[in-house]
Amino acid sequence: MKVTVKESTAKNPNENRLESAIDLEEQIRLRAYELYEQRGREAGHETEDWLAAEAELTRETSKPLAAETVKKNRKSPVKSTGKSKAKQAKQVEIVGAE
Repeated sequence: MKVTVKESTAKNPNENRLESAIDLEEQIRLRAYELYEQRGREAGHETEDWLAAEAELTRETSKPLAAETVKKNRKSPVKSTGKSKAKQAKQVEIVGAE
């Protein structure tokens, strides 16, 4: 199932969120119907189909967001101070002796 992203025509962030929610709900509805058809149009599994579709689409839409969050929150590696391990050990001993 492919998740489609439409360019927003919203003028403010609240409208944009509403558009996104409506778009996601429509995609869930379509995917749930596909699952219903794959089952041979057997009635009684509406909630199961809806939840499966919602899980699929939520997982697909959150992957790019999660990757972007990791990029933004990634800290730079710790740089070496250039001190030898022996000198670092002596500093620990001095601090511990006080």
